Amino acid sequence: MKTALATLLASSFLTAHSAELATTAADDIWLKLIPAGTFSGRDGRGPYHAGDFESLQRIADTTRRYIGTTDILVDYEHQSRNTLENGKPAPAAGWIKEVEARPDGLYGRVEWTATAANAIKAKEYRYISPVYFHTKAGEVLALQTVALTNVPNLDLFEVSAHSIFSAAQPTTEVSMKRLLAALGLAEGGSEDDVLVAINSLLTSSTAIAVAAGLTKDAKSEAIATAVQSAFADRKKIAIAAGKAENASVDDIVSVLSAAHTATATPDPTKFVPIAQVEAMQKDLNELKTTVASDKAEEAVTQAIKDGKLVPALKEWGLSMHRADPVKFAEFTGKAPVLTAAQRTATAHAPGNVSDELSDADIAVMRQLGLTKEQMLASRKGGDA
Repeated sequence: MKTALATLLASSFLTAHSAELATTAADDIWLKLIPAGTFSGRDGRGPYHAGDFESLQRIADTTRRYIGTTDILVDYEHQSRNTLENGKPAPAAGWIKEVEARPDGLYGRVEWTATAANAIKAKEYRYISPVYFHTKAGEVLALQTVALTNVPNLDLFEVSAHSIFSAAQPTTEVSMKRLLAALGLAEGGSEDDVLVAINSLLTSSTAIAVAAGLTKDAKSEAIATAVQSAFADRKKIAIAAGKAENASVDDIVSVLSAAHTATATPDPTKFVPIAQVEAMQKDLNELKTTVASDKAEEAVTQAIKDGKLVPALKEWGLSMHRADPVKFAEFTGKAPVLTAAQRTATAHAPGNVSDELSDADIAVMRQLGLTKEQMLASRKGGDA
């Protein structure tokens, strides 16, 4: 089944929102990063909704899943988001070691660097600016980074968030988007479209089971066993036709066709009717294609899970595995493990792909050692 380039990714937005920082802030203290309830930015954008204590706990849990074992970066003036464009370094001002939900907001325990601590005490920096993911409706999902700043601002741009946000946001809108993406359907599809796609999958599975001589409700394990048995039967047919057991189906068919031409009444103990062999060839080819597709899906999914392949390159990975599984294994074996931020590369829908690369695209391109042309080709579903 063809899936979208960004399977199981949910759309969200990033917002940078500023709050004043106490000049008495010392090292290893707790700071409020996101207020509870509904709030807006200094320039009037919003409103944004962090919700009650239960919602804040969900935001904290989602943030922990997003950062994994790493600390949350506190930089200067959001330079970590601009370094790919301006080429300037992005030194850390501090690190958020842990987050905690409280009745009045989401708090983070920060450890400042010596330079940042002195700058805060000298009032060289007065504000912190958390960057957080939120839905189009303004519901806060998770914290991404924090910055020291003197210019309170609300900077909004659209990105693709990691699938963990979907797990923390069990709304009908997000769930529908995940279903549409998983089924390879265009965003905006209806429930009827989803039902049709699911029924099609069930029909395909049933057809494979029936072709393998099983019942319509056969389990995947039983289908796999039947496929293996079918290949074993092919070896027996090849030997009966006087060919090597690893002979191709076409070679077996040629021998049987010649025997059928040589005699009008072939010996049934030595030959099999050509129609049956051709039917078996068709069934075997269909089963072989299905097995190869399943193996490719499993290998690519595992590579994405292990951080060896960015989700946006899933279709490229599937094509590569189907063409050469060994080459795909060599590629993923040598590929470095992507960071959590690099795994959130923006998906580009077919027919709406520009020749410009996002920050996430550039990070992934460098991580995988791809050229710009190869990265653009992978987004368009082609080969560079």
